[in-house]
Amino acid sequence: MKNRDLSGSSLCLNKDPLNWGKVADAMKSSHLEEVTRMVKEFRQRPVRLDGEGLKISHVAAVATMAGEVTVELSEAVKTRVNASSEWVMESMRKGTDGSGMTAGFGAMSHRRTNQGGALQTELIRLKSILLT
Repeated sequence: MKNRDLSGSSLCLNKDPLNWGKVADAMKSSHLEEVTRMVKEFRQRPVRLDGEGLKISHVAAVATMAGEVTVELSEAVKTRVNASSEWVMESMRKGTDGSGMTAGFGAMSHRRTNQGGALQTELIRLKSILLT
């Protein structure tokens, strides 16, 4: 199916590069069916993450039932997480500036440190104080 815009150039309406059609098809179920599916996913134990399909129900289960829900990572995800972690550690060893690793936040973002590990420990300590 072809259509012409005002300038006369041809527009192809058959292409869907952003997959809007697939999204629209996925939303054709009723709201009740969607909520029922999400509740079922929310109750699944353990939460299995494969790096491809993180769902709202996964996040909600982990966030609201900390300690009751275990999270399992696929081997592919473990490999990617380890590679990312190693990149962060190597960047810190090299002294590369990195927000949250060697640089402050907000009004302190101009401050730098060569003690990235100590900064991380203090950020975790501060977060635990603020959450209590």
